Amino acid sequence: MSRVLSVDEIKRILIRYHQEKGFKIFKSFPLMSGDPTVMFTNATITPFKRWFTDVESKPENYAFIQKCFRMGRKDEIEFVGRNPYYFTFFEMFGSGIFTSNYSVAVRYLLDLLEILDLEAERTFFTVPTGEFGEVLLANRVDSSRIFSLKKNDHFWQEWRFGKLGAVGKGVTVIYSHSHGKVTSIQQMIDGQDRFIELLNLIYLYGQETGYDGIVPIANPGFDLGVGVERLAAAIQGCNGYEIDTLKPLTNIVGNFIGFSNIEDVRIISDHLRAILILAEEGVSPSNKREGYVMRKLIRRFLEITWIAVQKTIRVDGLINDFGQQMLRDGTITRETAIKDLVNREAYALREIMRRAVTTLKNKTFPPEYLWDTYGISLKLMILSEKGD
Repeated sequence: MSRVLSVDEIKRILIRYHQEKGFKIFKSFPLMSGDPTVMFTNATITPFKRWFTDVESKPENYAFIQKCFRMGRKDEIEFVGRNPYYFTFFEMFGSGIFTSNYSVAVRYLLDLLEILDLEAERTFFTVPTGEFGEVLLANRVDSSRIFSLKKNDHFWQEWRFGKLGAVGKGVTVIYSHSHGKVTSIQQMIDGQDRFIELLNLIYLYGQETGYDGIVPIANPGFDLGVGVERLAAAIQGCNGYEIDTLKPLTNIVGNFIGFSNIEDVRIISDHLRAILILAEEGVSPSNKREGYVMRKLIRRFLEITWIAVQKTIRVDGLINDFGQQMLRDGTITRETAIKDLVNREAYALREIMRRAVTTLKNKTFPPEYLWDTYGISLKLMILSEKGD
């Protein structure tokens, strides 16, 4: 390709390619998942698990782009900002192919990488022992770009989709921003600015029963998933926060808090983007389920913003500019009362800070006490004591 593709162009290429191949195309499913094992739709496999496992399903090859949200594990939110390709809200391209085999599936994967014009010498593969590696070698992928996994660690060889859910084994594709020899999996783990964990192709073959171990599923097949933002970063030659849809957002945040701490800019951009998405889905802050996630994101967004500017300021202007940009790029489709939601949470957080200052006055407690009792960090507590 003679020019860099935008995110919208990448999505159109993916959908058009699969339409021409006869895949059934779906629209994005609801963000709030109907799957009892997950709160949000967190991957493209989520709406299609039953196509693989249910005897009554009549699956056909499918493709679509899904809005996804990940904030399940306790430590998951800590990846935001530190990992330049990790987002709370993101879009994901997914596809499923049935009545197929490893040779067809791997050829499909390699063709997909080729039509996206990703340089072969910069793509690396982690594979479970067995067929995936053998078929990659048969397709003339150099053995120096294939790394075998013995167990699940940073990269997974086995996948389990929810309690008593489908089980599979898969290949992960990692893309390097630069040329250069890669000698180990650890090198790719350590070089998170250079390497992008791009996509997974998983063969779903069984289901966990809880009693009999793993039993065969009704419709074994292959699931492919690739984060759109990560794919755009590979194609556009930048990190995830510099792609064409996110750079304008990080600029808005940077102009508001300053660009001195790029990690703060990334976290604030990620959280505010996720907050606006949840608001459009009708989620309000509360202490239960989706509402708790919303409250946690808003308070973390406020805390990091306040610490960055060293004042407990109102953020209406930031929210307005950020929301307008998301409207322009089509990520959200309508304005919401997000400023009111954030201001109510800001008032509540200031009250918590005030009570904490009063309680701790003339007393000494370890930093853990502040978090365990009041849910605020030591940095925010120091800001409270300054009276800002």
